[in-house]
Amino acid sequence: MNNTYKFFKWVASLGLALGLSGCMHDDIVDYVAQDTETLETYLNSNNIDYYKTSTLGQGYGVYITPPDVITPLPGEPEENDVRIIQSTLDLRKFDQSLIDNEQIGSNPDELVTQVFLKDSLYTFAVRRGAICLGYLDALINMQRGPVAERVYIPSYLAFGGTASSGIGLEFNDIVTAENLKIVDVRDARSQAEYEKALALQYAADSIDGFVSAEQGLMDSTSVVATDFYGEGQDLILNDYIVKHTITEGEGDLIAVGDTVKVRYEGKFANLGSNSERAKATLVFDDNITEKDGSMPDALQVVVYSNSQDASEKNASTQVINGWYKALRSMKVGEKAIFVMPSHVAYWETGDNPNTFDLFKTIRPFKTLVFTMEIKKDEQ
Repeated sequence: MNNTYKFFKWVASLGLALGLSGCMHDDIVDYVAQDTETLETYLNSNNIDYYKTSTLGQGYGVYITPPDVITPLPGEPEENDVRIIQSTLDLRKFDQSLIDNEQIGSNPDELVTQVFLKDSLYTFAVRRGAICLGYLDALINMQRGPVAERVYIPSYLAFGGTASSGIGLEFNDIVTAENLKIVDVRDARSQAEYEKALALQYAADSIDGFVSAEQGLMDSTSVVATDFYGEGQDLILNDYIVKHTITEGEGDLIAVGDTVKVRYEGKFANLGSNSERAKATLVFDDNITEKDGSMPDALQVVVYSNSQDASEKNASTQVINGWYKALRSMKVGEKAIFVMPSHVAYWETGDNPNTFDLFKTIRPFKTLVFTMEIKKDEQ
């Protein structure tokens, strides 16, 4: 959604259908009224000071505690908004009746249940919206720097009629954002510079034998988005791909039009968390380990100049823009590590633009690391 503010008003004008209809129980429940009563009764009975946002109008809003983190001038989304917000992320389930079949007391901490997410930092483009509507509503009403100890997000501004047993999310769950803080606000260029620094730091810390980025891929450029600043005003950024060669190849460089078979491993450069769960999900994709007792085939890729060219020509197998750049820097037999900023990977959409960020394997603005090998005997 390129205009999140219009989306705010559109949702409100519909009466928040997800919140009102819920998960299609026999009796239709007004979840807006129910959540409002539940939260305000709880907050008032426990003498918790809060601020209820009014950005959406019509009485819809999230509850921010403590209220002194609020900004007097909410940063509502605007047409062609270029802000990229990085925030802390600790999103949890809120349940007033049962947690693991145990009765709930009145301690606020006892109302926090299933931790949803593996990242402790979350970055998103305001023009596309955040992990849920209430999360964005909270952040645009907060000052930069101070910490909101807890933000209560009603179900109709969270995930509405969505459920997922894998993360403990049930239909029309109220959720909370814990210790919410705006870490930084950037634009596309400063985000690219931030990820350049992150990529170089990752390489220095994590790649054996790394001294400096190899020439070529740091200074090459790509059109990241057409008409980004208005008609005819494209967003063009340096690729900032950090390359480290492990095994030299032979012959000519791979060129546009060549077909190659690639062995690879893809992982996150920085999950922002030291948890065991985070470490276990560091690798998000590969074809170098056995699956169901057999080794996957190498990935066959026809090399294009960039991902837009591949899309326009309806390539049967399409990869991210950074891959096309990386492959054209390699030779047959070569093995190398590439640290790729998000603007040459999945950038502001993540790996699936059509689903909640909550359910994406690769969320927006994630710097990725690929170990790629073009084995001679597989070509």
